[in-house]
Amino acid sequence: MFTLAIQQLLTKKLRSALTVLGFGVCVNLYIVVTTVMRFITEDLDLQVQRFTGVLFVQSRGLTGLSGIEWPPISSTISMTEANDVISRPAVDQERSTKVSFAALAPPPYPTAPPEALLVGIEPGKEDVFLNGADAIAGRCRFPSQNGTGHAPPAILGVLAARHFARAATATTEVPTPVGPLALAALGSRIVVRGTEFEVQGIIEPETNQLLRSAVLVPLEDAQCVLQSPDSVTALLVSPKRASDIDPLQEVIESEHEELMVISDRQLAENARKLLDRVNQLFDVVRWTSVSVAALLIAIVMFVSVLERTRELGTLRAIGAPRRALLSLILSESAGFAIAGSMVGVPMSRVVISKALGPDAAGLRSREIEWGAAGILSLCSMVAALMPAWRAVQVDPIIALRYE
Repeated sequence: MFTLAIQQLLTKKLRSALTVLGFGVCVNLYIVVTTVMRFITEDLDLQVQRFTGVLFVQSRGLTGLSGIEWPPISSTISMTEANDVISRPAVDQERSTKVSFAALAPPPYPTAPPEALLVGIEPGKEDVFLNGADAIAGRCRFPSQNGTGHAPPAILGVLAARHFARAATATTEVPTPVGPLALAALGSRIVVRGTEFEVQGIIEPETNQLLRSAVLVPLEDAQCVLQSPDSVTALLVSPKRASDIDPLQEVIESEHEELMVISDRQLAENARKLLDRVNQLFDVVRWTSVSVAALLIAIVMFVSVLERTRELGTLRAIGAPRRALLSLILSESAGFAIAGSMVGVPMSRVVISKALGPDAAGLRSREIEWGAAGILSLCSMVAALMPAWRAVQVDPIIALRYE
C-alpha cells in the first residue's frame, strides 16, 4: 500500500509539491521558534550566573518589560552618591565599581541588550564586569598608561566588533561555523559618538549576549562621550562576605531612597518573568504551526478521498480489506510528512544561520529537529484519520456510480 500511496502522490505533482512545501514551512517555523526560545533562555541564565553575589544599584522608577530595566541604560546616579555607596565598610572595594551604560545600536531581538552597548568601567576593575571572560585577541584589560596623544582603549565583544567593522580603520576575518565574520581589527580605530577609541581586545564569544555586545572603555572616557562627568548609570557592588548581601541591600535602600538595589536572586526572578512572557508568545507560534500542518494534511486528504471515491469503491468491490484502505490513506499522509520534514529541517538551518549569525552552529540541535518532525508528523497522521475513516466507509455499489 505504501508503494501505491507514493504513486498517487506522484500523480498529483503540483498539489503534492505545494503540500510538502507548506508542511516544510511549518516544520521550519517550529524548529526556528524552539531554537530561539532555547537560545534566549540559556543566554539570560548565563547573564545571571555571571553576576552571582553582586548587587546592582540603579535609580528607581525605571522599569523594563518585566519590572527591572536591564541593562540600566536610563538610570542616573550622582558621583557623590556612587562614592558614598562604594565606600561603605561592608563593600569589597576591589570587586566593586561604578559603571556607565549607553546603547550604541538597537537590540537584535526584543529581550536582548543593544547590539553595541557602551560600558564605561573603572580601569583595573574590568573583571568585575567580565567575571573572568578571556580575549580571543589582545587582552581584556586596559593598559596602565595610555600615553599622551593616544586614543583611549576599547575592549569589544564580537557583536560590537562586527557592528563597528564597517567604519573601523582596519578589519579582520574570524572563521565561524557559518562562514567568516568581519570584525574591527586589534589596534584599529573606531568612533563612538564622535570620540575615537583604539581596539585593545576582543572578548571570547562563548559568554553571553551582554558581553558579546559590550564596548568596554574607561569610565572617564565613557562619561566624556555621554557628556555626564558628574554621574554614572549603575554600580556593581560586591560585599566582602556572602552573608552581607541582604543587610547591605537593606542599608543602601534605606539611606538612599532614590536608589534601587537588585540582588542576583531578583535578577534571576526578573529573567524568569521575562522568559514567561516571551515563551507564552513563542508557544502560540509553535502550536499554530502544528495546527496549520495538521489542518493542511486533513484538507488535502479529504479532497483526495473525494476525488478517488470511485477508485476506493472499486478496491472494496474486488475484496480490498478496510485496513488496507486505511493504510493507504495514512501512508499518503506519512509521505507528505516525511517529504515536508526533509524540506523543513534544512530550511530551518538556513533561517537560524541568518538570524543568529555566529551563534547558530552551537544552537542547532538534532533533538529539536527530530522532535519537530515527529510532533508535526504525528499530529498530521491523527488529522488524516478522519478522511481515512471516511475512505473505509465507502459503499462499493454507491461508489461505482459516483461521478
